[in-house]
Amino acid sequence: MRSKIVSSLVVAFSLGVVQAASAADMPVKARAVPVAAYNWTGCYVGVNGGLGWGNARWKDPGLGDFEFSNHNISGGLAGGTFGCNYQTGSVVLGLEGDVDWADIHGSSLDTLSAGALTDNTKIDFMATAAGRIGWAWGPALIYAKGGAAWVHDKYWAIVNATGATFYSAAQTRTGWMVGAGVEYAFSGPWSAKIEYNYIDLGTKAATFAGGTFPGAPFPFNIKEQVSVVKLGLNYRFY
Repeated sequence: MRSKIVSSLVVAFSLGVVQAASAADMPVKARAVPVAAYNWTGCYVGVNGGLGWGNARWKDPGLGDFEFSNHNISGGLAGGTFGCNYQTGSVVLGLEGDVDWADIHGSSLDTLSAGALTDNTKIDFMATAAGRIGWAWGPALIYAKGGAAWVHDKYWAIVNATGATFYSAAQTRTGWMVGAGVEYAFSGPWSAKIEYNYIDLGTKAATFAGGTFPGAPFPFNIKEQVSVVKLGLNYRFY
């Protein structure tokens, strides 16, 4: 009787070892690695800087909007950022504003003067106010934005022979903008972003006054678009 009990225990133990070994040989299903939670809700301030490039076209309305100057513009910008976010689930909604000092400039020969003048366009200030919508994946945020834009432009024509200003104008222009970017929270409330904006300023009349030009003030129509790539660093207040 005792030998039968011992035999039964040995068999049961052996079966258990075999089953354990078989289970060990089975492939183990990989566990999903959870994404670290991060809350984008809150207001923030930051700094930004980057490059802008675009195009300015000067037209004379007195000659049926004849285009007499067409030049590319490019240069740098730097300034500040402020905004607020609200996160619900993975969706992040927000408002954001940028204010930048700029040096985006370009020039071309003036065909109305048969090349005697060089026309210049310079953006020295730029601001945007936009709504923002994004999708958060933990500390990473992919977003799109759209809203209004303002730039301050200076225009002037130089006499090529002497370097004197022939006529000039300045104005603040309003347009629309769209953009997209990626932001990453790398340390607590600190995040960094890279962003692209397209700004369309349409066609606006600018009133030119003479420098050495003896005539009365007169308007030219100027069409302008600008693209901007920015890097930014933000600090979020919880």
